[in-house]
Amino acid sequence: MGGSYKLNKMATSIAKLQSIVPNSFQPMALSYVFNSMVKLAGTAGIRIESLTHTNARVSLQNKKKIQNHIGGLHACSMALAAESATGILIGMNVRDTHLPLIKSMKVDFVRRCEGNINVEASITEDDYKRIHEEEKGEVMVKCTVVDESGKEPIKADMLWAWIPKQRRSKL
Repeated sequence: MGGSYKLNKMATSIAKLQSIVPNSFQPMALSYVFNSMVKLAGTAGIRIESLTHTNARVSLQNKKKIQNHIGGLHACSMALAAESATGILIGMNVRDTHLPLIKSMKVDFVRRCEGNINVEASITEDDYKRIHEEEKGEVMVKCTVVDESGKEPIKADMLWAWIPKQRRSKL
């Protein structure tokens, strides 16, 4: 699953799940685990389609409870899907001694959403290396949101940071 770095607890659990669950059931199993930890994602119905150490794909179905007043996916539900895809990617790479934090979320709504959406988030190998080696830092996670028409209803920029869980004491 990962490069040459020690897997954190989340990545270890995901790797174990991926090794024992048949491929056809992995999206359901990954989604269950993620949605039980991130309650809002579970409420919305975020589905983890695939996951590697540098790429995450999630989907969100256009269901009544997350629709806007014109029957499309609500703006916040699309932002949640983008944040979830980028967040799970950062969360599985940050060392156990560190906290992943979303620093900035910029979402431009460029067109009406048609139907369900698919979100793909990715980091480069250099970003992956930095997350594992730097004490603290930030990374802009590339994220693409596509609806059933094949077009992007939103453009999302998700800036994630990581910091040590324990602050250094001042002497």
